[in-house]
Amino acid sequence: MKKVVSYFFAEYNLSRQTLKFKQLLYLFIAIKAAYWLFYYQLFFGENAIAYIRPYSLGTMKNIAFLLYNNSSTNAGYFFIIGLLGFLTLSYFIRKIPFLLEFIIWILVLNIQNKIYPTLTGGDYLLNQFLFFNCFLSKSNITNLTWENALSKCFHNFGVTAIIIQINLVYLIAAIAKLNSSDWLNGVAIIKLNYVDYYNLFSNSISTNNFVDYFINYLVLFYQLFFPVIFWINKIKVPFLILGILIHLYIALIMGLVGFGLIMIIAYVFFWPFKKTVS
Repeated sequence: MKKVVSYFFAEYNLSRQTLKFKQLLYLFIAIKAAYWLFYYQLFFGENAIAYIRPYSLGTMKNIAFLLYNNSSTNAGYFFIIGLLGFLTLSYFIRKIPFLLEFIIWILVLNIQNKIYPTLTGGDYLLNQFLFFNCFLSKSNITNLTWENALSKCFHNFGVTAIIIQINLVYLIAAIAKLNSSDWLNGVAIIKLNYVDYYNLFSNSISTNNFVDYFINYLVLFYQLFFPVIFWINKIKVPFLILGILIHLYIALIMGLVGFGLIMIIAYVFFWPFKKTVS
């Protein structure tokens, strides 16, 4: 029990990783915002891709559907530009906890609900990361006030939640693969290579079945044992580099750019940064 209390209240855990995570996360959102603006008419215009049927879910839930329920075709500009503004404020103003991050989460949630047919697993993961990001501290205050103790507790909760989230993503994916005959027989990658929707090159990337079999079982092994191996410091770095390569493949070859990149961003919390000596 003492160790649990110490973990949550003694210090801001992984503070350096947290700042890197926030920087990468905000950069990722800024790029997505630029993408939404570039294809604005497709996402938010009069003939947008999403079918909209305004309705009320109740006072609290409606906060996440303000953009969805707005009939103006220009409302999307307000949310996207507002999002970029609050990203900037959150990045430069470190003394205001929670509020700016909460607004960013709500703005992204509204945009996602407006363009719901285009969402992928990466968007849902981004949504969860933005929620946990509300609890992450941007500055490590050293005073002994109860406010600082509470800030440490919330921060460490957010860090722990993100780490658990990534482990659950891999574990659930591995369990699903263990229930698939294609993955167990080693032919899943071969079949995926010929699915145009998951192949930006419209043909098989590899012509060697042995390589495909190897990648198949390598991915299965990686996802199944990630929750264990990332604790082993001697092999952590090459193991994480392997994961980055897997997610680059998902992003650049399979075309699931959002999912591939958001997973790499979360690796910041697993990377063994050297502690700075003050």
